[in-house]
Amino acid sequence: MSRHYPAEWETQKATWLSFPHNETNWYGTRREKITRFYFDLIEIISRFQPVKVLVPKGWKLPESEVHYHRAARFPVEFIEIPTDDIWIRDYGPFFIYEEENPRIAEFKFNAWGAKFPPWDNDNQVPERIASLQKVPIQSFPYIFEGGAIEVNGEGLGITTLDCLVGLHRNEAQDLSLVRKAICDALGLNDLLVLPKGLHGDHTDGHIDNVARFVTPTRIVMAWDEDPNSPNSRPLAHNKAILETWIQQHYGNDGRVDLLPLPPQGKLGDETLPASYMNFIYANGALLFPCYDKSKDEIAHQYFKHLYPHREIIGVDCSTLIEEGGSLHCMSKQEN
Repeated sequence: MSRHYPAEWETQKATWLSFPHNETNWYGTRREKITRFYFDLIEIISRFQPVKVLVPKGWKLPESEVHYHRAARFPVEFIEIPTDDIWIRDYGPFFIYEEENPRIAEFKFNAWGAKFPPWDNDNQVPERIASLQKVPIQSFPYIFEGGAIEVNGEGLGITTLDCLVGLHRNEAQDLSLVRKAICDALGLNDLLVLPKGLHGDHTDGHIDNVARFVTPTRIVMAWDEDPNSPNSRPLAHNKAILETWIQQHYGNDGRVDLLPLPPQGKLGDETLPASYMNFIYANGALLFPCYDKSKDEIAHQYFKHLYPHREIIGVDCSTLIEEGGSLHCMSKQEN
């Protein structure tokens, strides 16, 4: 039976989010900032399509936020499903189709190689959403996160090696089995495995910080021309691999674009892996993360030229990146 995992620019039914409630990560003024960020983001996305937000049991929408949700062009639904963290991209379901029938696929989730417990609630989210939506679910017995995969909607996918095998992940000897499971789950004909992601990315180098399809034949990737940067050589290696691979599949129609990385900030000793690759789509719009005014404008002009019929919206993600993620990491599209 033919299986299809749509490209993200295809028409979407909804955007799924998980509301921030983990006081270990979001405390004091950071909690106020992230809460404001979520409500503002929900307001933006709901101009274009429905939004579904996972919230803890007993959660209530603050009275101060009711007014614009009532005025939203599309519905905003708050759904009581327990979560541990906000990064629904990684633990949320893969919304797929078999012969045009909706299905859900899921992999095991253990918070990026058992780095950030607890994760029990997050690991159960796909099953709970499948039950809520009354659609069949198929489970695959390997550790794998949604931010680790990028697809073009025509059977091609890209991922990174360290997200497939490694400490508290899948065994190295099972790499071929893991690749096959991903292809089976998402209906892929070919899965390219790049050697490295961004330096400092505690997801072990998710592809959604490195390279994204923007059409079936075109890829945009993060770039760093500073020869002293720890990202310089790995990204150059990725570029050579991607150019060869996309041309093998699409000939002269295949191309790889470059967008410079924004400044890589620090929080204590940790690098904050900011990247313009962490953008998301809505119907008629593209939202991209903003970090630095000079580099942000380069990204804005690139997306504006690429998608003249979409509204291009920059979103300040300086608070979000403090926990290591951005727009794509904290959202999941349902096509």
